[in-house]
Amino acid sequence: MEFEIIIDGKSLKAKAGETILEVARRNNIDIPTLCYLKHLNEPASCRVCVVEVEGMPKLVTACSTKVREGMNVKTNTTKVLKARKTALELLLSNHNKNCLNCPKNLKCDFQKLTEQFMCNTEHYAGEMLETTIDDSNHSLVRDMSKCILCGKCVAVCSQRQGCSVYSKINRGFTTKVGTAFDGDLQSSPCVGCGQCILVCPTGALSLKNDLSPVLDILAEEDVVTVAQVAPAVRVSIAEEFGNEIGTFAEGKMVSALKKIGFDYVFDVNNGADFTVIEEGNELIGKLQSGKDLPLFTSCCPAWFNYVEKNYPEFKHNLSSSKSPNEMLGSLVKYYFEKQGKKVRIVSVMPCTAKKREILSHGVIDKVITTRELGQLIKLKGIDFNSLEDEKFDNPFGEYTGAGLIFGVTGGVTEAALRYAIYKLTGKKQDIIEDVRYSEGIKEVDVDLQGKTVKLAIVHGLANAPKVLDAIKRGEKHYDFVEVMACPGGCVNGGGQSFVDYNKVDVEEVISKRSHAIYKADGDMKFRTSDENESVAKIYNEMLNNDEHLIHELLHYIHTED
Repeated sequence: MEFEIIIDGKSLKAKAGETILEVARRNNIDIPTLCYLKHLNEPASCRVCVVEVEGMPKLVTACSTKVREGMNVKTNTTKVLKARKTALELLLSNHNKNCLNCPKNLKCDFQKLTEQFMCNTEHYAGEMLETTIDDSNHSLVRDMSKCILCGKCVAVCSQRQGCSVYSKINRGFTTKVGTAFDGDLQSSPCVGCGQCILVCPTGALSLKNDLSPVLDILAEEDVVTVAQVAPAVRVSIAEEFGNEIGTFAEGKMVSALKKIGFDYVFDVNNGADFTVIEEGNELIGKLQSGKDLPLFTSCCPAWFNYVEKNYPEFKHNLSSSKSPNEMLGSLVKYYFEKQGKKVRIVSVMPCTAKKREILSHGVIDKVITTRELGQLIKLKGIDFNSLEDEKFDNPFGEYTGAGLIFGVTGGVTEAALRYAIYKLTGKKQDIIEDVRYSEGIKEVDVDLQGKTVKLAIVHGLANAPKVLDAIKRGEKHYDFVEVMACPGGCVNGGGQSFVDYNKVDVEEVISKRSHAIYKADGDMKFRTSDENESVAKIYNEMLNNDEHLIHELLHYIHTED
């Protein structure tokens, strides 16, 4: 049912069940929020979104108050502005205000609002909670002196990611966000996906910054320095410099990395083409033998970590194929060491969990995220938007559309199918759109030479147990399961550029970045990994088609623990 309400003197259309905040934002009327996260978190606890409603004795929270016909709302009266300022100053009373040392400085929602409302940081000064910094995790840092108890991390981790790492503990003044038994993050169910960092309005949650050791690597003498870049970084990095969400900036990104000082800039898409071939062959072998099915993808480190922590019985269903990042790192290291050169590799990833791969296998020296690359470019004084486009270096710079679409949920499956269909039938099959973006779980049946291959594509870890438990109970049978920890896949990774979720919905972010990748894929001359001439050359000339060497460089060895 549609009716009219009035907000700040304007007559606006509204629907039953909507909140004041939803109607206001749809009509570009600014109502500030800190604890609100659409569809996930609406606790009305920060009180920053209060508004005045005619006929109501007290101010109400816009994020939780439903509209009714004829409602007259005022969002910027003196009474409202004073109430918001008081709410912010109360939050400031127990907040570490050393903003210059905060990783979220100048990108902090809380900081912006305290400036907007001209808050007095010492108005309610008094006792503050004793807090600690938890840097035990491989990817994340928690500084609870910056927490404002908005609850966004609690909601995202439990509802969107299904890990339930965080909860509010204690009561009254001593209330805080903590892990089970108030332990450290590394011993919790955290898999390092970083989705909590994307929604945190302050610097309470941040990634482990590795720019200082990267600068040290660049300063080393008699060392070949290599940067290798993941598919999804090129559709986000330009956002760090004021460009539209989803801007495809591959050429400028490569140019920036060369100006930063790397000797070579290689493309993880090239590694993804190797992954397609290795994982595709693994899938074909398992389909032909009918053993050890389903085969799970293994390129997402947060998903890998999730299986190890929560479903160890499925660990041996994980593909033995390394992630594209690790495959390329292994090949790059082998390539230069054969020449008697020492090489240092820095990977640029859309993902915070990729920092774990340094600890796991020791091929990559450092991993930085899209946001860290943006910081590095600014630190070096490079004008990103004025850069000329440059190309990746050979022999690891060529890629096909199959490697590129690894950045999107369903991309690994689509790429593997392109290869498997060609290898089994000798025919090229155009885009298999059935495996592309879905709400969270997509089941697809594909005919391969008269055999029905059952696929499941999952993104957002909260959806993983639905598939895994169904397999355990014998209710579902799949041959191939792709899981990406982050909703939308790597394009929405925890290391991607920050987005103002007060203005943009996460689904819009995923859609725009995914569209950029699929458009580039559609424009590619070659779209199946077997068409990558550099990959074929490396197999033939560098690796001599030595199966033992190929397995050593490109595959994990799963242990029994």
